[in-house]
Amino acid sequence: MESLFSSWKNVRGFGFRYTLAAVPKFTMIWFVTLVLTPPVIIVAMVLGDLVSESSRGQVWFFLVTRMPFILLAAAGLALFTTTRLAGPFVALKRAFEDVKKGDLNRRLKFREGDTHLRELETLFNEMMAAIRERAGREGDPSRGGDDRGETSSRSSPGSSHDAP
Repeated sequence: MESLFSSWKNVRGFGFRYTLAAVPKFTMIWFVTLVLTPPVIIVAMVLGDLVSESSRGQVWFFLVTRMPFILLAAAGLALFTTTRLAGPFVALKRAFEDVKKGDLNRRLKFREGDTHLRELETLFNEMMAAIRERAGREGDPSRGGDDRGETSSRSSPGSSHDAP
């Protein structure tokens, strides 16, 4: 599957490539929900004599002919839910990794649809502003701090990134 999406590796900000690792977990959830549930219900109905002898063949035919569509639905739902649920966590992880590498100008920006995460976005950006301010005071010898200069040399201006 990795080779299928290899052309997207160089696209910055396209979070789908970062969420691919979570797709198998969500696929299993949707597989169990959509693919295994109908046969279990049908078997229970047949064993419980809720389906007449004359209708059993039609029920099995319906199930077998619809299974490819159910599998496609499970795969589609897995991809959709993975990007919607894992995307913000991937953006947060990438922001933390950038800060760890020394990018003190890093800002966090979630997708427009992730309104429930606005407070987290604001808090992260305020935290980074406070860290930049504190690092500036410590690096300024006229303010009594030590002049390491490590943080200012590693930070890159204008490095705001969009979420996946």
